[in-house]
Amino acid sequence: MGILAILFDVDDTLYDVSIPFCSACDKVFKEKYSIPSIDLFLAGRIHDIPVVDRIRKAFSKFGIQITESEVMEFHEVYRGEQTKITLTEGMKNVLEFCRQEGIFTGIITNGFSRAQWNKVKSLHLEEWIPRSHIIVSGDEGVRKPDPGIFKLAEQRFGLDMKDTWFIGDTYATDICGAIAAGWKSIWLNRRQDILPDGKTSPDYTVSDEEGLLNILLSK
Repeated sequence: MGILAILFDVDDTLYDVSIPFCSACDKVFKEKYSIPSIDLFLAGRIHDIPVVDRIRKAFSKFGIQITESEVMEFHEVYRGEQTKITLTEGMKNVLEFCRQEGIFTGIITNGFSRAQWNKVKSLHLEEWIPRSHIIVSGDEGVRKPDPGIFKLAEQRFGLDMKDTWFIGDTYATDICGAIAAGWKSIWLNRRQDILPDGKTSPDYTVSDEEGLLNILLSK
């Protein structure tokens, strides 16, 4: 049986979230602090908290308390960098494969409505995925990992959970939610996170888009 439907997460799945974060860090902090931007990104890598809290947390791990004016400056620059996000070539290949194979594609993403729809626009996602196939938690009042948002997708899009796959970067929200909903799952584990002890493994784990495409080609 082939794959009939694939739904994707957005952040750190369809694009690399470290790029806008590190770019904003370089523009705001490079002349003031000697901490590499990628180290700040990794230190502040906490899911589902505002970016202003992430940057505070990142610097605190290096024993530095940045000022509120620095936080606000970073936030403004970061918002600008978010408008420049792009799909990787590898992810374009994945989406094009889905289109050519006639696989239903959609999105389930956590976040505030305006922010997530702005990302959809910046990534030009509607070239591959119709707007009507996109679910944003901020519009629905339910968010991953609650299986309710996956069941909402089933009902709205007429999906059968047995033939539906979810691809995401975060185990706790994307993969746990998909498993709880009875979907197949592929963990796009860009950051080489460790599977928590005692937790159910996804159907597949890959570290990049090439590995992801290879799995899809094998189905």
